[in-house]
Amino acid sequence: MKRKPFFAKHAKSSAFMVTLIVHALIVLIAASFVAYKVIKKEEKVFVAKENKRPVMKLKKLQVPIKIEKRKKTTAKLRKRVVAKKAKVSPTDIQMPEITGVLGGLGAMQGGGGLGSDIGFTMPEINFFGVKKKSEKVVFIVLAGPASTKGSDDRYTPKSRMCFHTLRERLLDMVGGLPEYALFNAAFYMHSLTTPFSTNMLLATESNKALMKEWAAPVNPLHLEETYGPGGRYEGFWDRYEQLDWYAGDIMTNNIPPVYPKWIYRYAPGAHIMKHFIVGERDEREFVHWNRAACFALEQKPDTIFILTTNYIGEEPSELIRMFTNICKDIYGDDSRKYPTINTVVLTRSGNIQAADNTLNRFLPIVNAFRGKAELIADIRDHMTPEEIEALEELDGVF
Repeated sequence: MKRKPFFAKHAKSSAFMVTLIVHALIVLIAASFVAYKVIKKEEKVFVAKENKRPVMKLKKLQVPIKIEKRKKTTAKLRKRVVAKKAKVSPTDIQMPEITGVLGGLGAMQGGGGLGSDIGFTMPEINFFGVKKKSEKVVFIVLAGPASTKGSDDRYTPKSRMCFHTLRERLLDMVGGLPEYALFNAAFYMHSLTTPFSTNMLLATESNKALMKEWAAPVNPLHLEETYGPGGRYEGFWDRYEQLDWYAGDIMTNNIPPVYPKWIYRYAPGAHIMKHFIVGERDEREFVHWNRAACFALEQKPDTIFILTTNYIGEEPSELIRMFTNICKDIYGDDSRKYPTINTVVLTRSGNIQAADNTLNRFLPIVNAFRGKAELIADIRDHMTPEEIEALEELDGVF
C-alpha cells in the first residue's frame, strides 16, 4: 500500500503551521520598522497692514497774535552800603567771660574733647609746615627783635614784614578752626609771655574777632620799636609787674603801641617753679619759649605749637624731665593725656646750618612729647602774593 506524504497526512496541522510562520514573519518585519512623521513648521511672517488715517486740514488761526519787541535793559549797579566799624576805646573792650581758674574751659577730663564727644572730626592745623589734628590747641609765637630786625641789624618796615607774616598766618589758623574747637595763643620773647586769654576759648566768630583785635597792634610796620622789655614807656612796667596772672588781672589802658591791645602777664606759679632748679644763669629760669610752654601746659590742650628762632633753656634731657613732672601734676600719670609739643624754627640770618642745629636741640623734646618739627628757611615762602608785592615796595633791608 502506498504511503501518503507527511504533509498530506497532516494537511490541517500543516496549514496551521504555515499560517503561524507567516504571521510571525509579518510581526517580525513590522517590529523592525520605525514609523515617524516630520512636521515642518513654516516661519511666520508678519505683514504690516496699511491703516489709512484721515488727514485733518490745517485751519487758519482765528485770533491774531501781536508780537511786541521788549526793550533791552542794562543791569543797574547798586550802591553798596558798608557799615563803618565803630571805634572802641581800650576801656570799652567787652572781653569774653574769663577767669583765673587753672585750665579754664580746656581743663576737661577724659580722653576725648568736645569734637569727639559729639561726633565731629578733629580739624587738621598746618602750623608753618607742621600738620597736626587738634581740637584743643595753644599757639605760642615769637614777637621779639628776632622777628622784626633785618639782615643789616636795623628795624625797617621791610624787615618787620617777617613778624607781620607770622601774625597773619596765625590769624588764618585760628580763623580756620571750627566753632567746637578750643584755642588760646601768646606772644613771647625772653622774660615776657603775654597771652590772649587766661583760659581756652571756643573758636566762635566773636572770639576769633577778639583774637584779631588783640593781635593787630603788635609790631606795626612803620614803628621802629618792637615788642619787648627794652622800651621806656612811662608807668607801663610798674603796672605790668603788678599784674597777677592767676587772679586774671588785665591791663587795657596806656599800652605801648607795639603790644597787644590788652595784656595779661603770665608768670609761672610755685606749682610750676617747684619742678625747676633756679641757678645763676637766666637760662636756668623758665624764660623765652619754655616759659611760654609752661603757660601752654597750664591750658591743658592736646596740641602745643611753638615758633622760635633759637633754643634757650636747660639741656633737652633736663627740660623733658621738668615738663614731664609738670604734666604729671596737671594731667596725671597717664602720659597719653599729655599734649604734643611741636616746634618750628625760623631763620632770619640765612644761616641754615645754625637753624638746623637749633632744630636738632629741640628734637628730643619734640619726640618725647609725640610732636613734629619743621624749619622755615625763608619766611617769604609763607607770604601771600599781595604780601610779596607789598614787601618789594617797603623801605629798608629784609
